[in-house]
Amino acid sequence: MVILIFRGSKGEDLKVFLREYKRACIGTRFRTATEWFNFLTEFLEGMVSLWFEQQTKELKGSWNNITKVLVKEFCVKNGYQNLILELSQLKQGALELVREYKERTMTLQNKLQGCL
Repeated sequence: MVILIFRGSKGEDLKVFLREYKRACIGTRFRTATEWFNFLTEFLEGMVSLWFEQQTKELKGSWNNITKVLVKEFCVKNGYQNLILELSQLKQGALELVREYKERTMTLQNKLQGCL
C-alpha cells in the first residue's frame, strides 16, 4: 500500500490523508497509536513538517493530541477563516525576538497563500 506525502497544499485533505495513513499502517502490521505516530514524520513535508518540528514533546508524544491539532491547523474546511482570524490577532510577544515574530508572520503568510 502506498502512503502519500502530506504537504498542507491547496487541495490536499488532511482527514483523508490521516485515514489513509492509518489504514496503511494497520495493513503493514503497525497497529498501535505509538507505531502510527513514530512513522508520521516520514510522510510530512513542507510547512506541515516545519510546523510539526515546532510542537512540544507532550503534543508530539500522543497520536490523539497531534492529530487533533493537525486537523485544527491544516483542515481544508476552516483553514482560511482560521488563518485570517489568527493573522488579525497576530502581535509580537513582550519577550519574543523580532526574528521569531517575523518567522511566525511568514509561516502564517505561507499558509494563507496555500489556501488561495
